[in-house]
Amino acid sequence: MFITVCVFFFTLVSMITGVRNLIRILLSIEVMLLCLTFMFVATAIIINNIAGQVFALFILAIAACESALGLSLLIMFFRNRGMLTSFESLSSLKG
Repeated sequence: MFITVCVFFFTLVSMITGVRNLIRILLSIEVMLLCLTFMFVATAIIINNIAGQVFALFILAIAACESALGLSLLIMFFRNRGMLTSFESLSSLKG
């Protein structure tokens, strides 16, 4: 049952990711990683193995780094442009 809920949320969020809003894309990636983490923990509980929970901790650490990096890029873009419009306008950040 846990795995079907995870698959449902993962597919639902992956359909929403097609939107070109920067904040929605970052949130969609975070929810996808959380669904994957939940699936690892549920599988680890079902097969009575701790390896899935260890992988879940690594995924949470990677998700935290990804969100910090993404938010810092958004802040830098907002300081340069003064607005957050679309995903295509990020090409102006090229060095």
